[in-house]
Amino acid sequence: MQRMNKVQLIILNDVGELRKLHIACENMAAEWLLPEKISMNINLVLEEIISNIIFYSYEDDLEHEITIDFRKENKEIIISITDDGKAFDMLSADVSADIDKPAEERKIGGLGIHFVKTLMDSVEYRREGSLNILTLHKNL
Repeated sequence: MQRMNKVQLIILNDVGELRKLHIACENMAAEWLLPEKISMNINLVLEEIISNIIFYSYEDDLEHEITIDFRKENKEIIISITDDGKAFDMLSADVSADIDKPAEERKIGGLGIHFVKTLMDSVEYRREGSLNILTLHKNL
């Protein structure tokens, strides 16, 4: 049986679309026989990123598409997320997760970026015209 090494998911900037993301992640993990820990980490990171895009990236109430491309190359999963929201480079954002402090003492924000940076093997950001392109790499 031929396995697909590329999958694309296009969702709208609506929190209800997160269910489609979760299903796509489950299907991808099953198709590519990903270990459960890697699958869970990818799902967590993507839910965090896509939620942030939906809630904070758009300055209007219009419908926008968010494209998620999944690729399996050798022993690596590469995920590219493209959106037309306002520019945001999480890699240079000045946020702190305050992970050493108790939850009630932490300021809001930064924990999701911390998850992305620590659960993925590498993360790249670029802005092309009006598009944000975030690329995640996870070694198998």
